[in-house]
Amino acid sequence: MKSKILKIIIVFMLLVFMCATVVNALSFTASITPSSTTVAEDTEFTVTVKVSNLDVGTNGINALEGFLDYDDKVFQPITESNVEGLNGWTANFFPDNKKVVLTKSTFTKTEENVFQVVFKTKKDIAGSTGAISYKNIKASNSADEITATDIATQITVGTPATNVPTNSTNNNTNNTPGTITPINNANSNNANNNANNSNNTNNNANTNGDNNISVYNNNIVSNDTVSDIPKTGVEDTLLYIIFSILVVAFIFYIKFERINKDMYKK
Repeated sequence: MKSKILKIIIVFMLLVFMCATVVNALSFTASITPSSTTVAEDTEFTVTVKVSNLDVGTNGINALEGFLDYDDKVFQPITESNVEGLNGWTANFFPDNKKVVLTKSTFTKTEENVFQVVFKTKKDIAGSTGAISYKNIKASNSADEITATDIATQITVGTPATNVPTNSTNNNTNNTPGTITPINNANSNNANNNANNSNNTNNNANTNGDNNISVYNNNIVSNDTVSDIPKTGVEDTLLYIIFSILVVAFIFYIKFERINKDMYKK
C-alpha cells in the first residue's frame, strides 16, 4: 500500500515539473538600437525596438507593450507622431504615462523590428549624455503574457560644427604698403592642394573617430541591456498549481494511511 502511495506522489511531482518546463519555455529577447550614439545639438535621430529569440509557443506574438523613459533635459518631448510601427505593427502612444502599445493582425514568430521613435536633441547642451529606455515590456501570444527585461541606450550630444579658419595666405601678399607683390600661380596651386589634402586628412580622422565611438557604444548597449528572458508572466499561476497538487497528494496520502490502518485492524 505504501509503495502505491509513493508512486502516486512521484507521478504528481513529475506533472509539476512538466508544467514548470512548459511555462518557463516561453521567452523572447528585446533590444533597442539608435541610428547614432553621438548626435549634434538640435538634431533628429531614431531608435528602433526589435524582438528576437522568440520561443513563445506555436502561434508567435501579436501584441507588445511597454513604457518609454528618456531624459527630458537632453531630448525634446515625444508625441504620438514620433512613434511609428514597423513591419505591420500598429503603434499607439499615450503621452500621459509614455506607454507604447503595439498590435498586429498576424503573428510574429521570428526576429523583427517592431517600432521606432524619432527623438530630437535640445539646443545648448553640447557634451551632455541622455538615456532612452523601454521598460516593463510584455508580449502576448493570445494565450499567455510573456515578459522581458528593461532595455536602454545612451546618446551623447556632440559639439556643433565649427567653420574652418580662412586661409591667410592672400592677406600676407601685400607685405609693403603701396607695393604689389606678384603671386606665383604654381605656388598658389600647391598651397591650395596642400590645404585640400590637409582637410581630407582631418575629415578621414574625424570619420574614423566617430565610427570607433559608435561601435564602442553599441557594444556597451548590446552587452549591458539585452538579455534572454527565462521567465514568463504566469509565475503566480504556476505556484498555485504546484501548491494545489501538493495539497491533493497530501490528502491522498492521509486517506491511504487510514485505509491501511483499518485493514490491519481487521
